Amino acid sequence: MKRENKMKSSLFYEKHLFSFYLKNRILSLKFLICLLLLMIPILQILNDYIFSTNIPIHLRLNQSLLDRILYWEDFIASYGFFLIFLPIIISVDIISEEFSNKSAMILYSTESRNKILFIKLLSLMSAISLLTIIYFSTFLIAIFITTNYLVSIDIFLIGFLFVYLEFIFIASLTFMISALTRNVISSFFLPFLYLILNPFLEVLELGLLSYYSYKMKVFNFFRYMFFQEIIIFSNITAICIIAIFGLPIMIILITFYTFNQFDIRVD
Repeated sequence: MKRENKMKSSLFYEKHLFSFYLKNRILSLKFLICLLLLMIPILQILNDYIFSTNIPIHLRLNQSLLDRILYWEDFIASYGFFLIFLPIIISVDIISEEFSNKSAMILYSTESRNKILFIKLLSLMSAISLLTIIYFSTFLIAIFITTNYLVSIDIFLIGFLFVYLEFIFIASLTFMISALTRNVISSFFLPFLYLILNPFLEVLELGLLSYYSYKMKVFNFFRYMFFQEIIIFSNITAICIIAIFGLPIMIILITFYTFNQFDIRVD
């Protein structure tokens, strides 16, 4: 009975902590700013393709153009480029905050570090998921209202997965830097610098370090498959698919292992 009560007490604590961190993510000014920024690409697409001409929408848009141009080439590949910085905004202080306000030693001495990190990570991924769902749902609803078209389900889901995995990668990278540097400024500046340099790493023969390089190879594979009905699957494509799924997991495992080696008392 005592053991059962102890487990219930621990579960209650974990649920309460998860709820606290999740609310701290989504009921914040940062999350509101991210939501407002998410609307910019959608409004830009509506302005460029829906409201910028007097030609009736049904005469200049069809299902193929919606899938290939509005959704795949613009919404996924072009207009949303600056949105890759939003996961940094959401996750920048997720661990470094306690070290900035000197509460880390109290927090990590009450429960295992792995448990705290896992709860923080789960709340962060939940916030990222909610942000992505709102982004894509708003686009889908706006396009349907203005055009009476819906993006093809298979193309929509693959596009959603691309953006979501990129958001998760960036959030996990920021999560790691926040844990390892324990400094808010470094947690913002280093992921931001990586994203700026990311497209140029392959030119500098550092393609193995470029998430952008992996993503674009897989992106082009699906573009050929969907819109040109050409399937070019190679070992490189398989490696890139594994990389875009596996890199966030590897980063998280490194974070958990390394953070447990720190002596937080020195802070």
